[in-house]
Amino acid sequence: MKTGKGRALKAALCGVLAAAVLAALLTGCKGTKQPGGEPSDPGEGNAPGAGKALKELEEMLSRPETVPVSFKYDGAAVRGLGTGFTRLSQTAAEEADGTRYDVRFRHIDSGAEFRLDAKAYKDFDALEWTLYITADDKATGVFSELLACDLEFKGADPVLKGINGDLGDMYAPYSVALSEGVRVQKQGTSGRPTHGNFPYFNLEHGDGGTFIAVGWPGCWKAEFRSGQAGVVTVRAGQNEIATHLEPGETIRTPLVALLRYEGRDEKVNMNHWRRWFIDCNMPRDSRGELLKPGIGWGNVVQGSNTKAMKRTINAYFGHGMTLDYYWIDAGWYVNTKGEGCSWPETGMWQVNEKAFPDKFAEVSALMHEHGGKTMLWFEPEVVRLNKAAFLKANSDFKEEWMLGTAAGGTWLEGQLLDLGNPELRTWLEGRIFKVIDDGGIDYYRQDFNVDPAPVWQQYDREVLTGERTGYTENKYVQGYLQFWDDFLARYPDMFIDSCASGGGRNDLETMRRAVPLHISDFWDGNAGGYDERQTTLMSVSLWFPYFKLQAYSVDGMSEYQMRSVLAPWSNYNVSSISKSTPWDLLLQAADEHANLAELYYKDMYQLTAVNKAPSVWRALEYNDPAGGNAAVLCFRGEKNDTETMTFALYGLDGAAEYEVKDCDGRIERTMTGAELMNGGLEVTLAEPGSSALVFIKKH
Repeated sequence: MKTGKGRALKAALCGVLAAAVLAALLTGCKGTKQPGGEPSDPGEGNAPGAGKALKELEEMLSRPETVPVSFKYDGAAVRGLGTGFTRLSQTAAEEADGTRYDVRFRHIDSGAEFRLDAKAYKDFDALEWTLYITADDKATGVFSELLACDLEFKGADPVLKGINGDLGDMYAPYSVALSEGVRVQKQGTSGRPTHGNFPYFNLEHGDGGTFIAVGWPGCWKAEFRSGQAGVVTVRAGQNEIATHLEPGETIRTPLVALLRYEGRDEKVNMNHWRRWFIDCNMPRDSRGELLKPGIGWGNVVQGSNTKAMKRTINAYFGHGMTLDYYWIDAGWYVNTKGEGCSWPETGMWQVNEKAFPDKFAEVSALMHEHGGKTMLWFEPEVVRLNKAAFLKANSDFKEEWMLGTAAGGTWLEGQLLDLGNPELRTWLEGRIFKVIDDGGIDYYRQDFNVDPAPVWQQYDREVLTGERTGYTENKYVQGYLQFWDDFLARYPDMFIDSCASGGGRNDLETMRRAVPLHISDFWDGNAGGYDERQTTLMSVSLWFPYFKLQAYSVDGMSEYQMRSVLAPWSNYNVSSISKSTPWDLLLQAADEHANLAELYYKDMYQLTAVNKAPSVWRALEYNDPAGGNAAVLCFRGEKNDTETMTFALYGLDGAAEYEVKDCDGRIERTMTGAELMNGGLEVTLAEPGSSALVFIKKH
């Protein structure tokens, strides 16, 4: 059987009118350093619109009535920042990847200052903006129906594409034809924005299309309404906002980012997104480097101790195994009595020194001795201990910093803290920074296991006065982002893992500060779920190039399981003391991961449909067009009855010869790029539940 359609990587020019002056997006920042490889190259067809975005942004600012925001003030509709505004100032700052504008207006009716933070990228046709509204020395009327994006996109045969978020039909792709009269509403209502729906969209229209991202770590909405003549109106913003502002208060819109492309080759266009996401969004350390692909071990640590941790680390290195990351999850802290406690209790963000007298310093030192890093779990937004006992044990903590009870009546019930309060953030940072500093911890992992929206909404209704719908959420979101900015300012080489019961809070604002290591809660501690791991690898990789998958088994692992988690960060959780631990297989997995490492930040193609059924084959390709190397990872499902499949590859040089060799001695041949892209790569796997990893190197 043959799947896919062979073709060379074609140019993805950037075009297609979006709306008014705002149809200019951009992408990626050329020449940034990539772990394990040469600087990324936007490549052929990736940035023909470079420079367009700045011109269109400047044109928009010269006609502020075209700024694509809208709202109501005391019930009166307002569009753009033209009529009813006076311009106060405008400044531009050159950044490594583009030009950022800070433009300030006075809204005449309210007296509030409107600050537009907008950026045009120089190497890609991409544009983004956020609007901030700050009351002056007097209270305002009510701002409502505040939309961060209110924009028309023009072009025939519009189609909306994307994937679902974590939970439900997790990370499964969708495609909706937006014929005239069709309306698609996507939203997140829990306060954790990527549970269920996913605020990243691929809108095809005309001869190309636009990627649209809504960056809001709270409740969001995005509506796509198709009208006549192929016009799609996109309206997006905070899900509910209707509030007055007291003197000095600020609210903001979600971040909206647009990235335009030309042509409807979805495989090409998704790599256009990947390049922009990698080059201009992902966090980097003080040297400008991305988080390196690597091998990890991680688990909850209740019942563990320093000796056991060091034994695990020494076992890995003693067997010649790579261990780049040691992940210390929940269960390391004390309760209000100073006793060790276990999750779901969150503790008081103080180390249980009976179990860990070194406060993790010896564990970190051992990892550092071998060139590795440590990462430590926190859930700082919730107090999941007896409230009265917590307040008594922490006399410097103010009860007013608690917004209310989250997840009431469930095993996750706790007090949601007010991250919008700077005093609370300072208190939390004092606790957390001490643990990090004492333990020599390298990376910070933040979990969030409750839906905050009901608490925000109750606080708006019952504590605040006047019309304040959405205000508590807005203030909280601003505080959450500042909280992480404080971490990154203090620890410029730190990487943050964004976790919220798995992949629940991975909007674009969050992803500019963190990586989504723990993409779902559903598989890490389970011996099954490898079909889902494989489809997640295929689906999520197109949108988020870096995340973690984990293989777990109490009685050994198979090669099929090992390869199913060949994500940029692969956790292999095995016993350090069991005689049945498959160290030879682990060493093989580490070698295969190391050989793939230089490709994780390059292009990626799905070679089969994303299908979770155990009866199908699944395959994907990584490709470095500049380096001339590629790899194919494929799986024959555990209930599949087809021994041989042929996969048409992408992104190769049709005239060049390639050495094609798998890791198991089944394939070794020389083929041209044209043969691999048109005739395809034939793979035979004799047994269901088996896999192949094939490397393709240009002569």
